[in-house]
Amino acid sequence: MISLEDEVKKCAEVDLHVCFISEFYENDFYFEGVNYHPIIRKTAKNGIMRVLNRFHFSLLDDNARMLSQLVDVVNKVAPDLIHIHGTEECFGLIQDVITEIPIVFSIQGLIAPYAEKYYSGFPYEIVRKHEPLKIKYLGLGTKQVYKKFINRGKRELHYLQNAKYVIGRTFFDHFIPQLCNPKVKLFQGEEILRREFYLNQWNKNEFGTPLKIVSTISGGIYKGYETVLHTASLLKQYAKLDFEWYVIGYDCRSQWVNTAEKYKKLLSVDSNIKLLGKKTSLEMVDIMTDCDIYVHVSHIENSPNSVCEAMLLGMPIIASFAGGTSSLLKNEEEGILVQDGDPYVLGGAIVNLYLNFDKAKKMGMKSRERALKRHNPKMIRQSLISIYNKILSEQYE
Repeated sequence: MISLEDEVKKCAEVDLHVCFISEFYENDFYFEGVNYHPIIRKTAKNGIMRVLNRFHFSLLDDNARMLSQLVDVVNKVAPDLIHIHGTEECFGLIQDVITEIPIVFSIQGLIAPYAEKYYSGFPYEIVRKHEPLKIKYLGLGTKQVYKKFINRGKRELHYLQNAKYVIGRTFFDHFIPQLCNPKVKLFQGEEILRREFYLNQWNKNEFGTPLKIVSTISGGIYKGYETVLHTASLLKQYAKLDFEWYVIGYDCRSQWVNTAEKYKKLLSVDSNIKLLGKKTSLEMVDIMTDCDIYVHVSHIENSPNSVCEAMLLGMPIIASFAGGTSSLLKNEEEGILVQDGDPYVLGGAIVNLYLNFDKAKKMGMKSRERALKRHNPKMIRQSLISIYNKILSEQYE
């Protein structure tokens, strides 16, 4: 989002205003060519009240509070066009009351189909059994989170039912809005990634010893860490492979690491897994270019930035055939796609690349070539402005 903002504000013909959610009061402000409009989602100052609010949270009440602020921003700015990035939050509510200004949605994630894969990695009973009591008492347990997830998914489907214009990156982005509204007008729009990934390249002449595998995993239950753990144990037990598996994002305190270890009855440290925690983009580039194979294990995704970043670097890639991932890279040409949650096929794919370095490198080179075209910042900016103009010209016909 920041990268896209930096490109759009270069356009002299665009007066850019950004509305965002803040947890504390801020005045509108202007910074580096952009007008910012915070809207407030108040949280209780008292810890006990914050916990109680989690158990009694009402999406309808939250919608009403946020909508009035959103309408105030629209009335203040009087935009020619409103671009809503993502369907997960409250911003789409305005299309129910703002009818004279064209509104276009960009798809980021899609909560409703994600909910269908929510417990793909861990059965609900396992999660509840191994969930710390503290998390349950604080209203942060999976039961509460999943309930909110479902309600937000219903709100999202309401947005898409009434949306006139949608910008998407994958077939996943286009099929689901069309299901909700066959009359929706669809546009293709790509993402600008972090600068460091454009400036660096994976360039090995052979795989190292040990083989270094890397994954980026952030977020929650359906991100597939249990697949990493199971696959690593199979590589040790059967392939007798000398490897190290680096995981960026999670550390040893992460809830889903602990749950996976209890569920699979395996320890990360015994499976050659090194949990690195959160890293900056520069640190990620250093780690990834030092590794041999990038592996993405999520059970559901749209167009994961982590895969796109690995493609930009030109790494050999194995990814879950889930969500919109197959729109990003062509199987057996730019990477390998495997069924999500299958540690046997994933392990086999890793061994296959390990035994075929030339094939792996060729795939990485092809994926980089495709990613450099797809994520070209200048072309993305020009495409977006063209989409805006098409929408506006239709409004004034």
